[in-house]
Amino acid sequence: MKWLGIRMLEIWLIQRLLRSPIFHKGVRRVHRKVEEVRRGEKLYDPEDFTGLHIDKPNSFDMKKFVKHYKEELQDQFRDLRKK
Repeated sequence: MKWLGIRMLEIWLIQRLLRSPIFHKGVRRVHRKVEEVRRGEKLYDPEDFTGLHIDKPNSFDMKKFVKHYKEELQDQFRDLRKK
């Protein structure tokens, strides 16, 4: 009877662990690292890219800035002509 109680506790703890998102996140990290070592390349992780930093952070491209600035000015002048 004692072993039955220990077995039930073990089953309950395993079920609780498998429902935990933190456990799954840890397993994903370990799996990704193992695959990187096996393949010899860094794997793409969608969780790292949330869409907030499409370009490199803290990078400034003068050509892109000037192009965007010119487009904005053209749009403003178009709006002034329509009025």
